[in-house]
Amino acid sequence: MKKLTLALALFLAACSSGESSPTPVDGSAQPVTEAPKEASDESPQNAEAPSEAAESEPVNAGPAMSLQAEGSALSFIARKNDEADVPGKLTNLMGTLQVPDGDLSKAAGTIEIGWFGGVDTANPARDSNLTTIFFGALDDLAPKGQVSLNSLKVKTPTLDVGQSTVGNAFVDVGAGVSMTGIAVPVTVTRNAESQYTFALGEGVEVSIEKLGMNDRKATLMQVCQHKSVSDAVRMAGTFVFGQ
Repeated sequence: MKKLTLALALFLAACSSGESSPTPVDGSAQPVTEAPKEASDESPQNAEAPSEAAESEPVNAGPAMSLQAEGSALSFIARKNDEADVPGKLTNLMGTLQVPDGDLSKAAGTIEIGWFGGVDTANPARDSNLTTIFFGALDDLAPKGQVSLNSLKVKTPTLDVGQSTVGNAFVDVGAGVSMTGIAVPVTVTRNAESQYTFALGEGVEVSIEKLGMNDRKATLMQVCQHKSVSDAVRMAGTFVFGQ
């Protein structure tokens, strides 16, 4: 009876430890050992060595395509005194664009806006006030405006020559004071192998307050004796990059 009880106890202990092999009928205890692991798990010589091929391939950013003066333009409309729209153009533009591996979802670029000698409202006195008072530009060394492309989300990231796509460009805009992130509707056309055109959609607005330029607006209103200047400035533009 004692042998039967001992054998039953050992059998239950083996089952509770997850072992499937039966206990010897003579009741002698046997050490429980783990099955040897596959050599590929433990053996250093069988472990996969880091492979350069396994690493991500370097992205070919491609050459920086320069902004072309011909075909490129940036215009604005500001409202004063709650009744009059003041249209104008920013004519002193420079910039570059890169489209790594022809993939617009990886595109990066900047546009630089020079205020000095680059503001045109068809009114020289107004141009001077906007340049010197609002933008604080007294010479060519003045801080430039910046538009930096953070990301581009379009329906068709890879275009053949002659194709177009639509989407949003997510950009930071700075006027030498501060920056703000905004989404800009764009149409992108691939004109040639190394040339793209970006056209801003209707309704793009930049906030003077968000750019941190309320103080400059107040000074401009005082000098020009305006009772109001709208916070939102409507923008439109076409930018041609590359040859």
